Amino acid sequence: MMTKSLKPFLKVTLAAALTLPMILAIPDGKVEATPDISSVKPVALTSPPPESQSIQSLAQFENIYQASGNVIPVGGLTALVSTTTTTYTKMNSITVQYSLQRWTGSDWVTYKSNSVTKNNVSALDASSSWTVITGYYYRVVSIHSANNGSKTETSTHISSNVLF
Repeated sequence: MMTKSLKPFLKVTLAAALTLPMILAIPDGKVEATPDISSVKPVALTSPPPESQSIQSLAQFENIYQASGNVIPVGGLTALVSTTTTTYTKMNSITVQYSLQRWTGSDWVTYKSNSVTKNNVSALDASSSWTVITGYYYRVVSIHSANNGSKTETSTHISSNVLF
């Protein structure tokens, strides 16, 4: 048997429990899903870097036809760094050294780097998938070299900046 002093307390508790869902209900009846994390724009932790995209003119080269490097957001905290080196004819060796650089707000610093060499080819595609820190700008600096046995040509490429 219940004592008289608990009855008012239980009535108030029961009334609150029954009305709580109505208080928390969305007034217009619409339910919105949590936004997809890939659609959320990143917030920069630094001021934007100065634009420094540079594509070296390849007209001066006898062997190198194409040399490029890019950083591509592939979802979440992953950056795909992709490079391409193409020559007019088969080379003894083609090498690409590439670095993913992060903007500190005043300077570019190397965050990750890699180097790939292939022999007796006319094209070299190299890539790396790296985890990055959100809120920073990134770019790729790639150095492409082609050796035909008697001469080595080298081209440097700096990609556009990407905010993660």
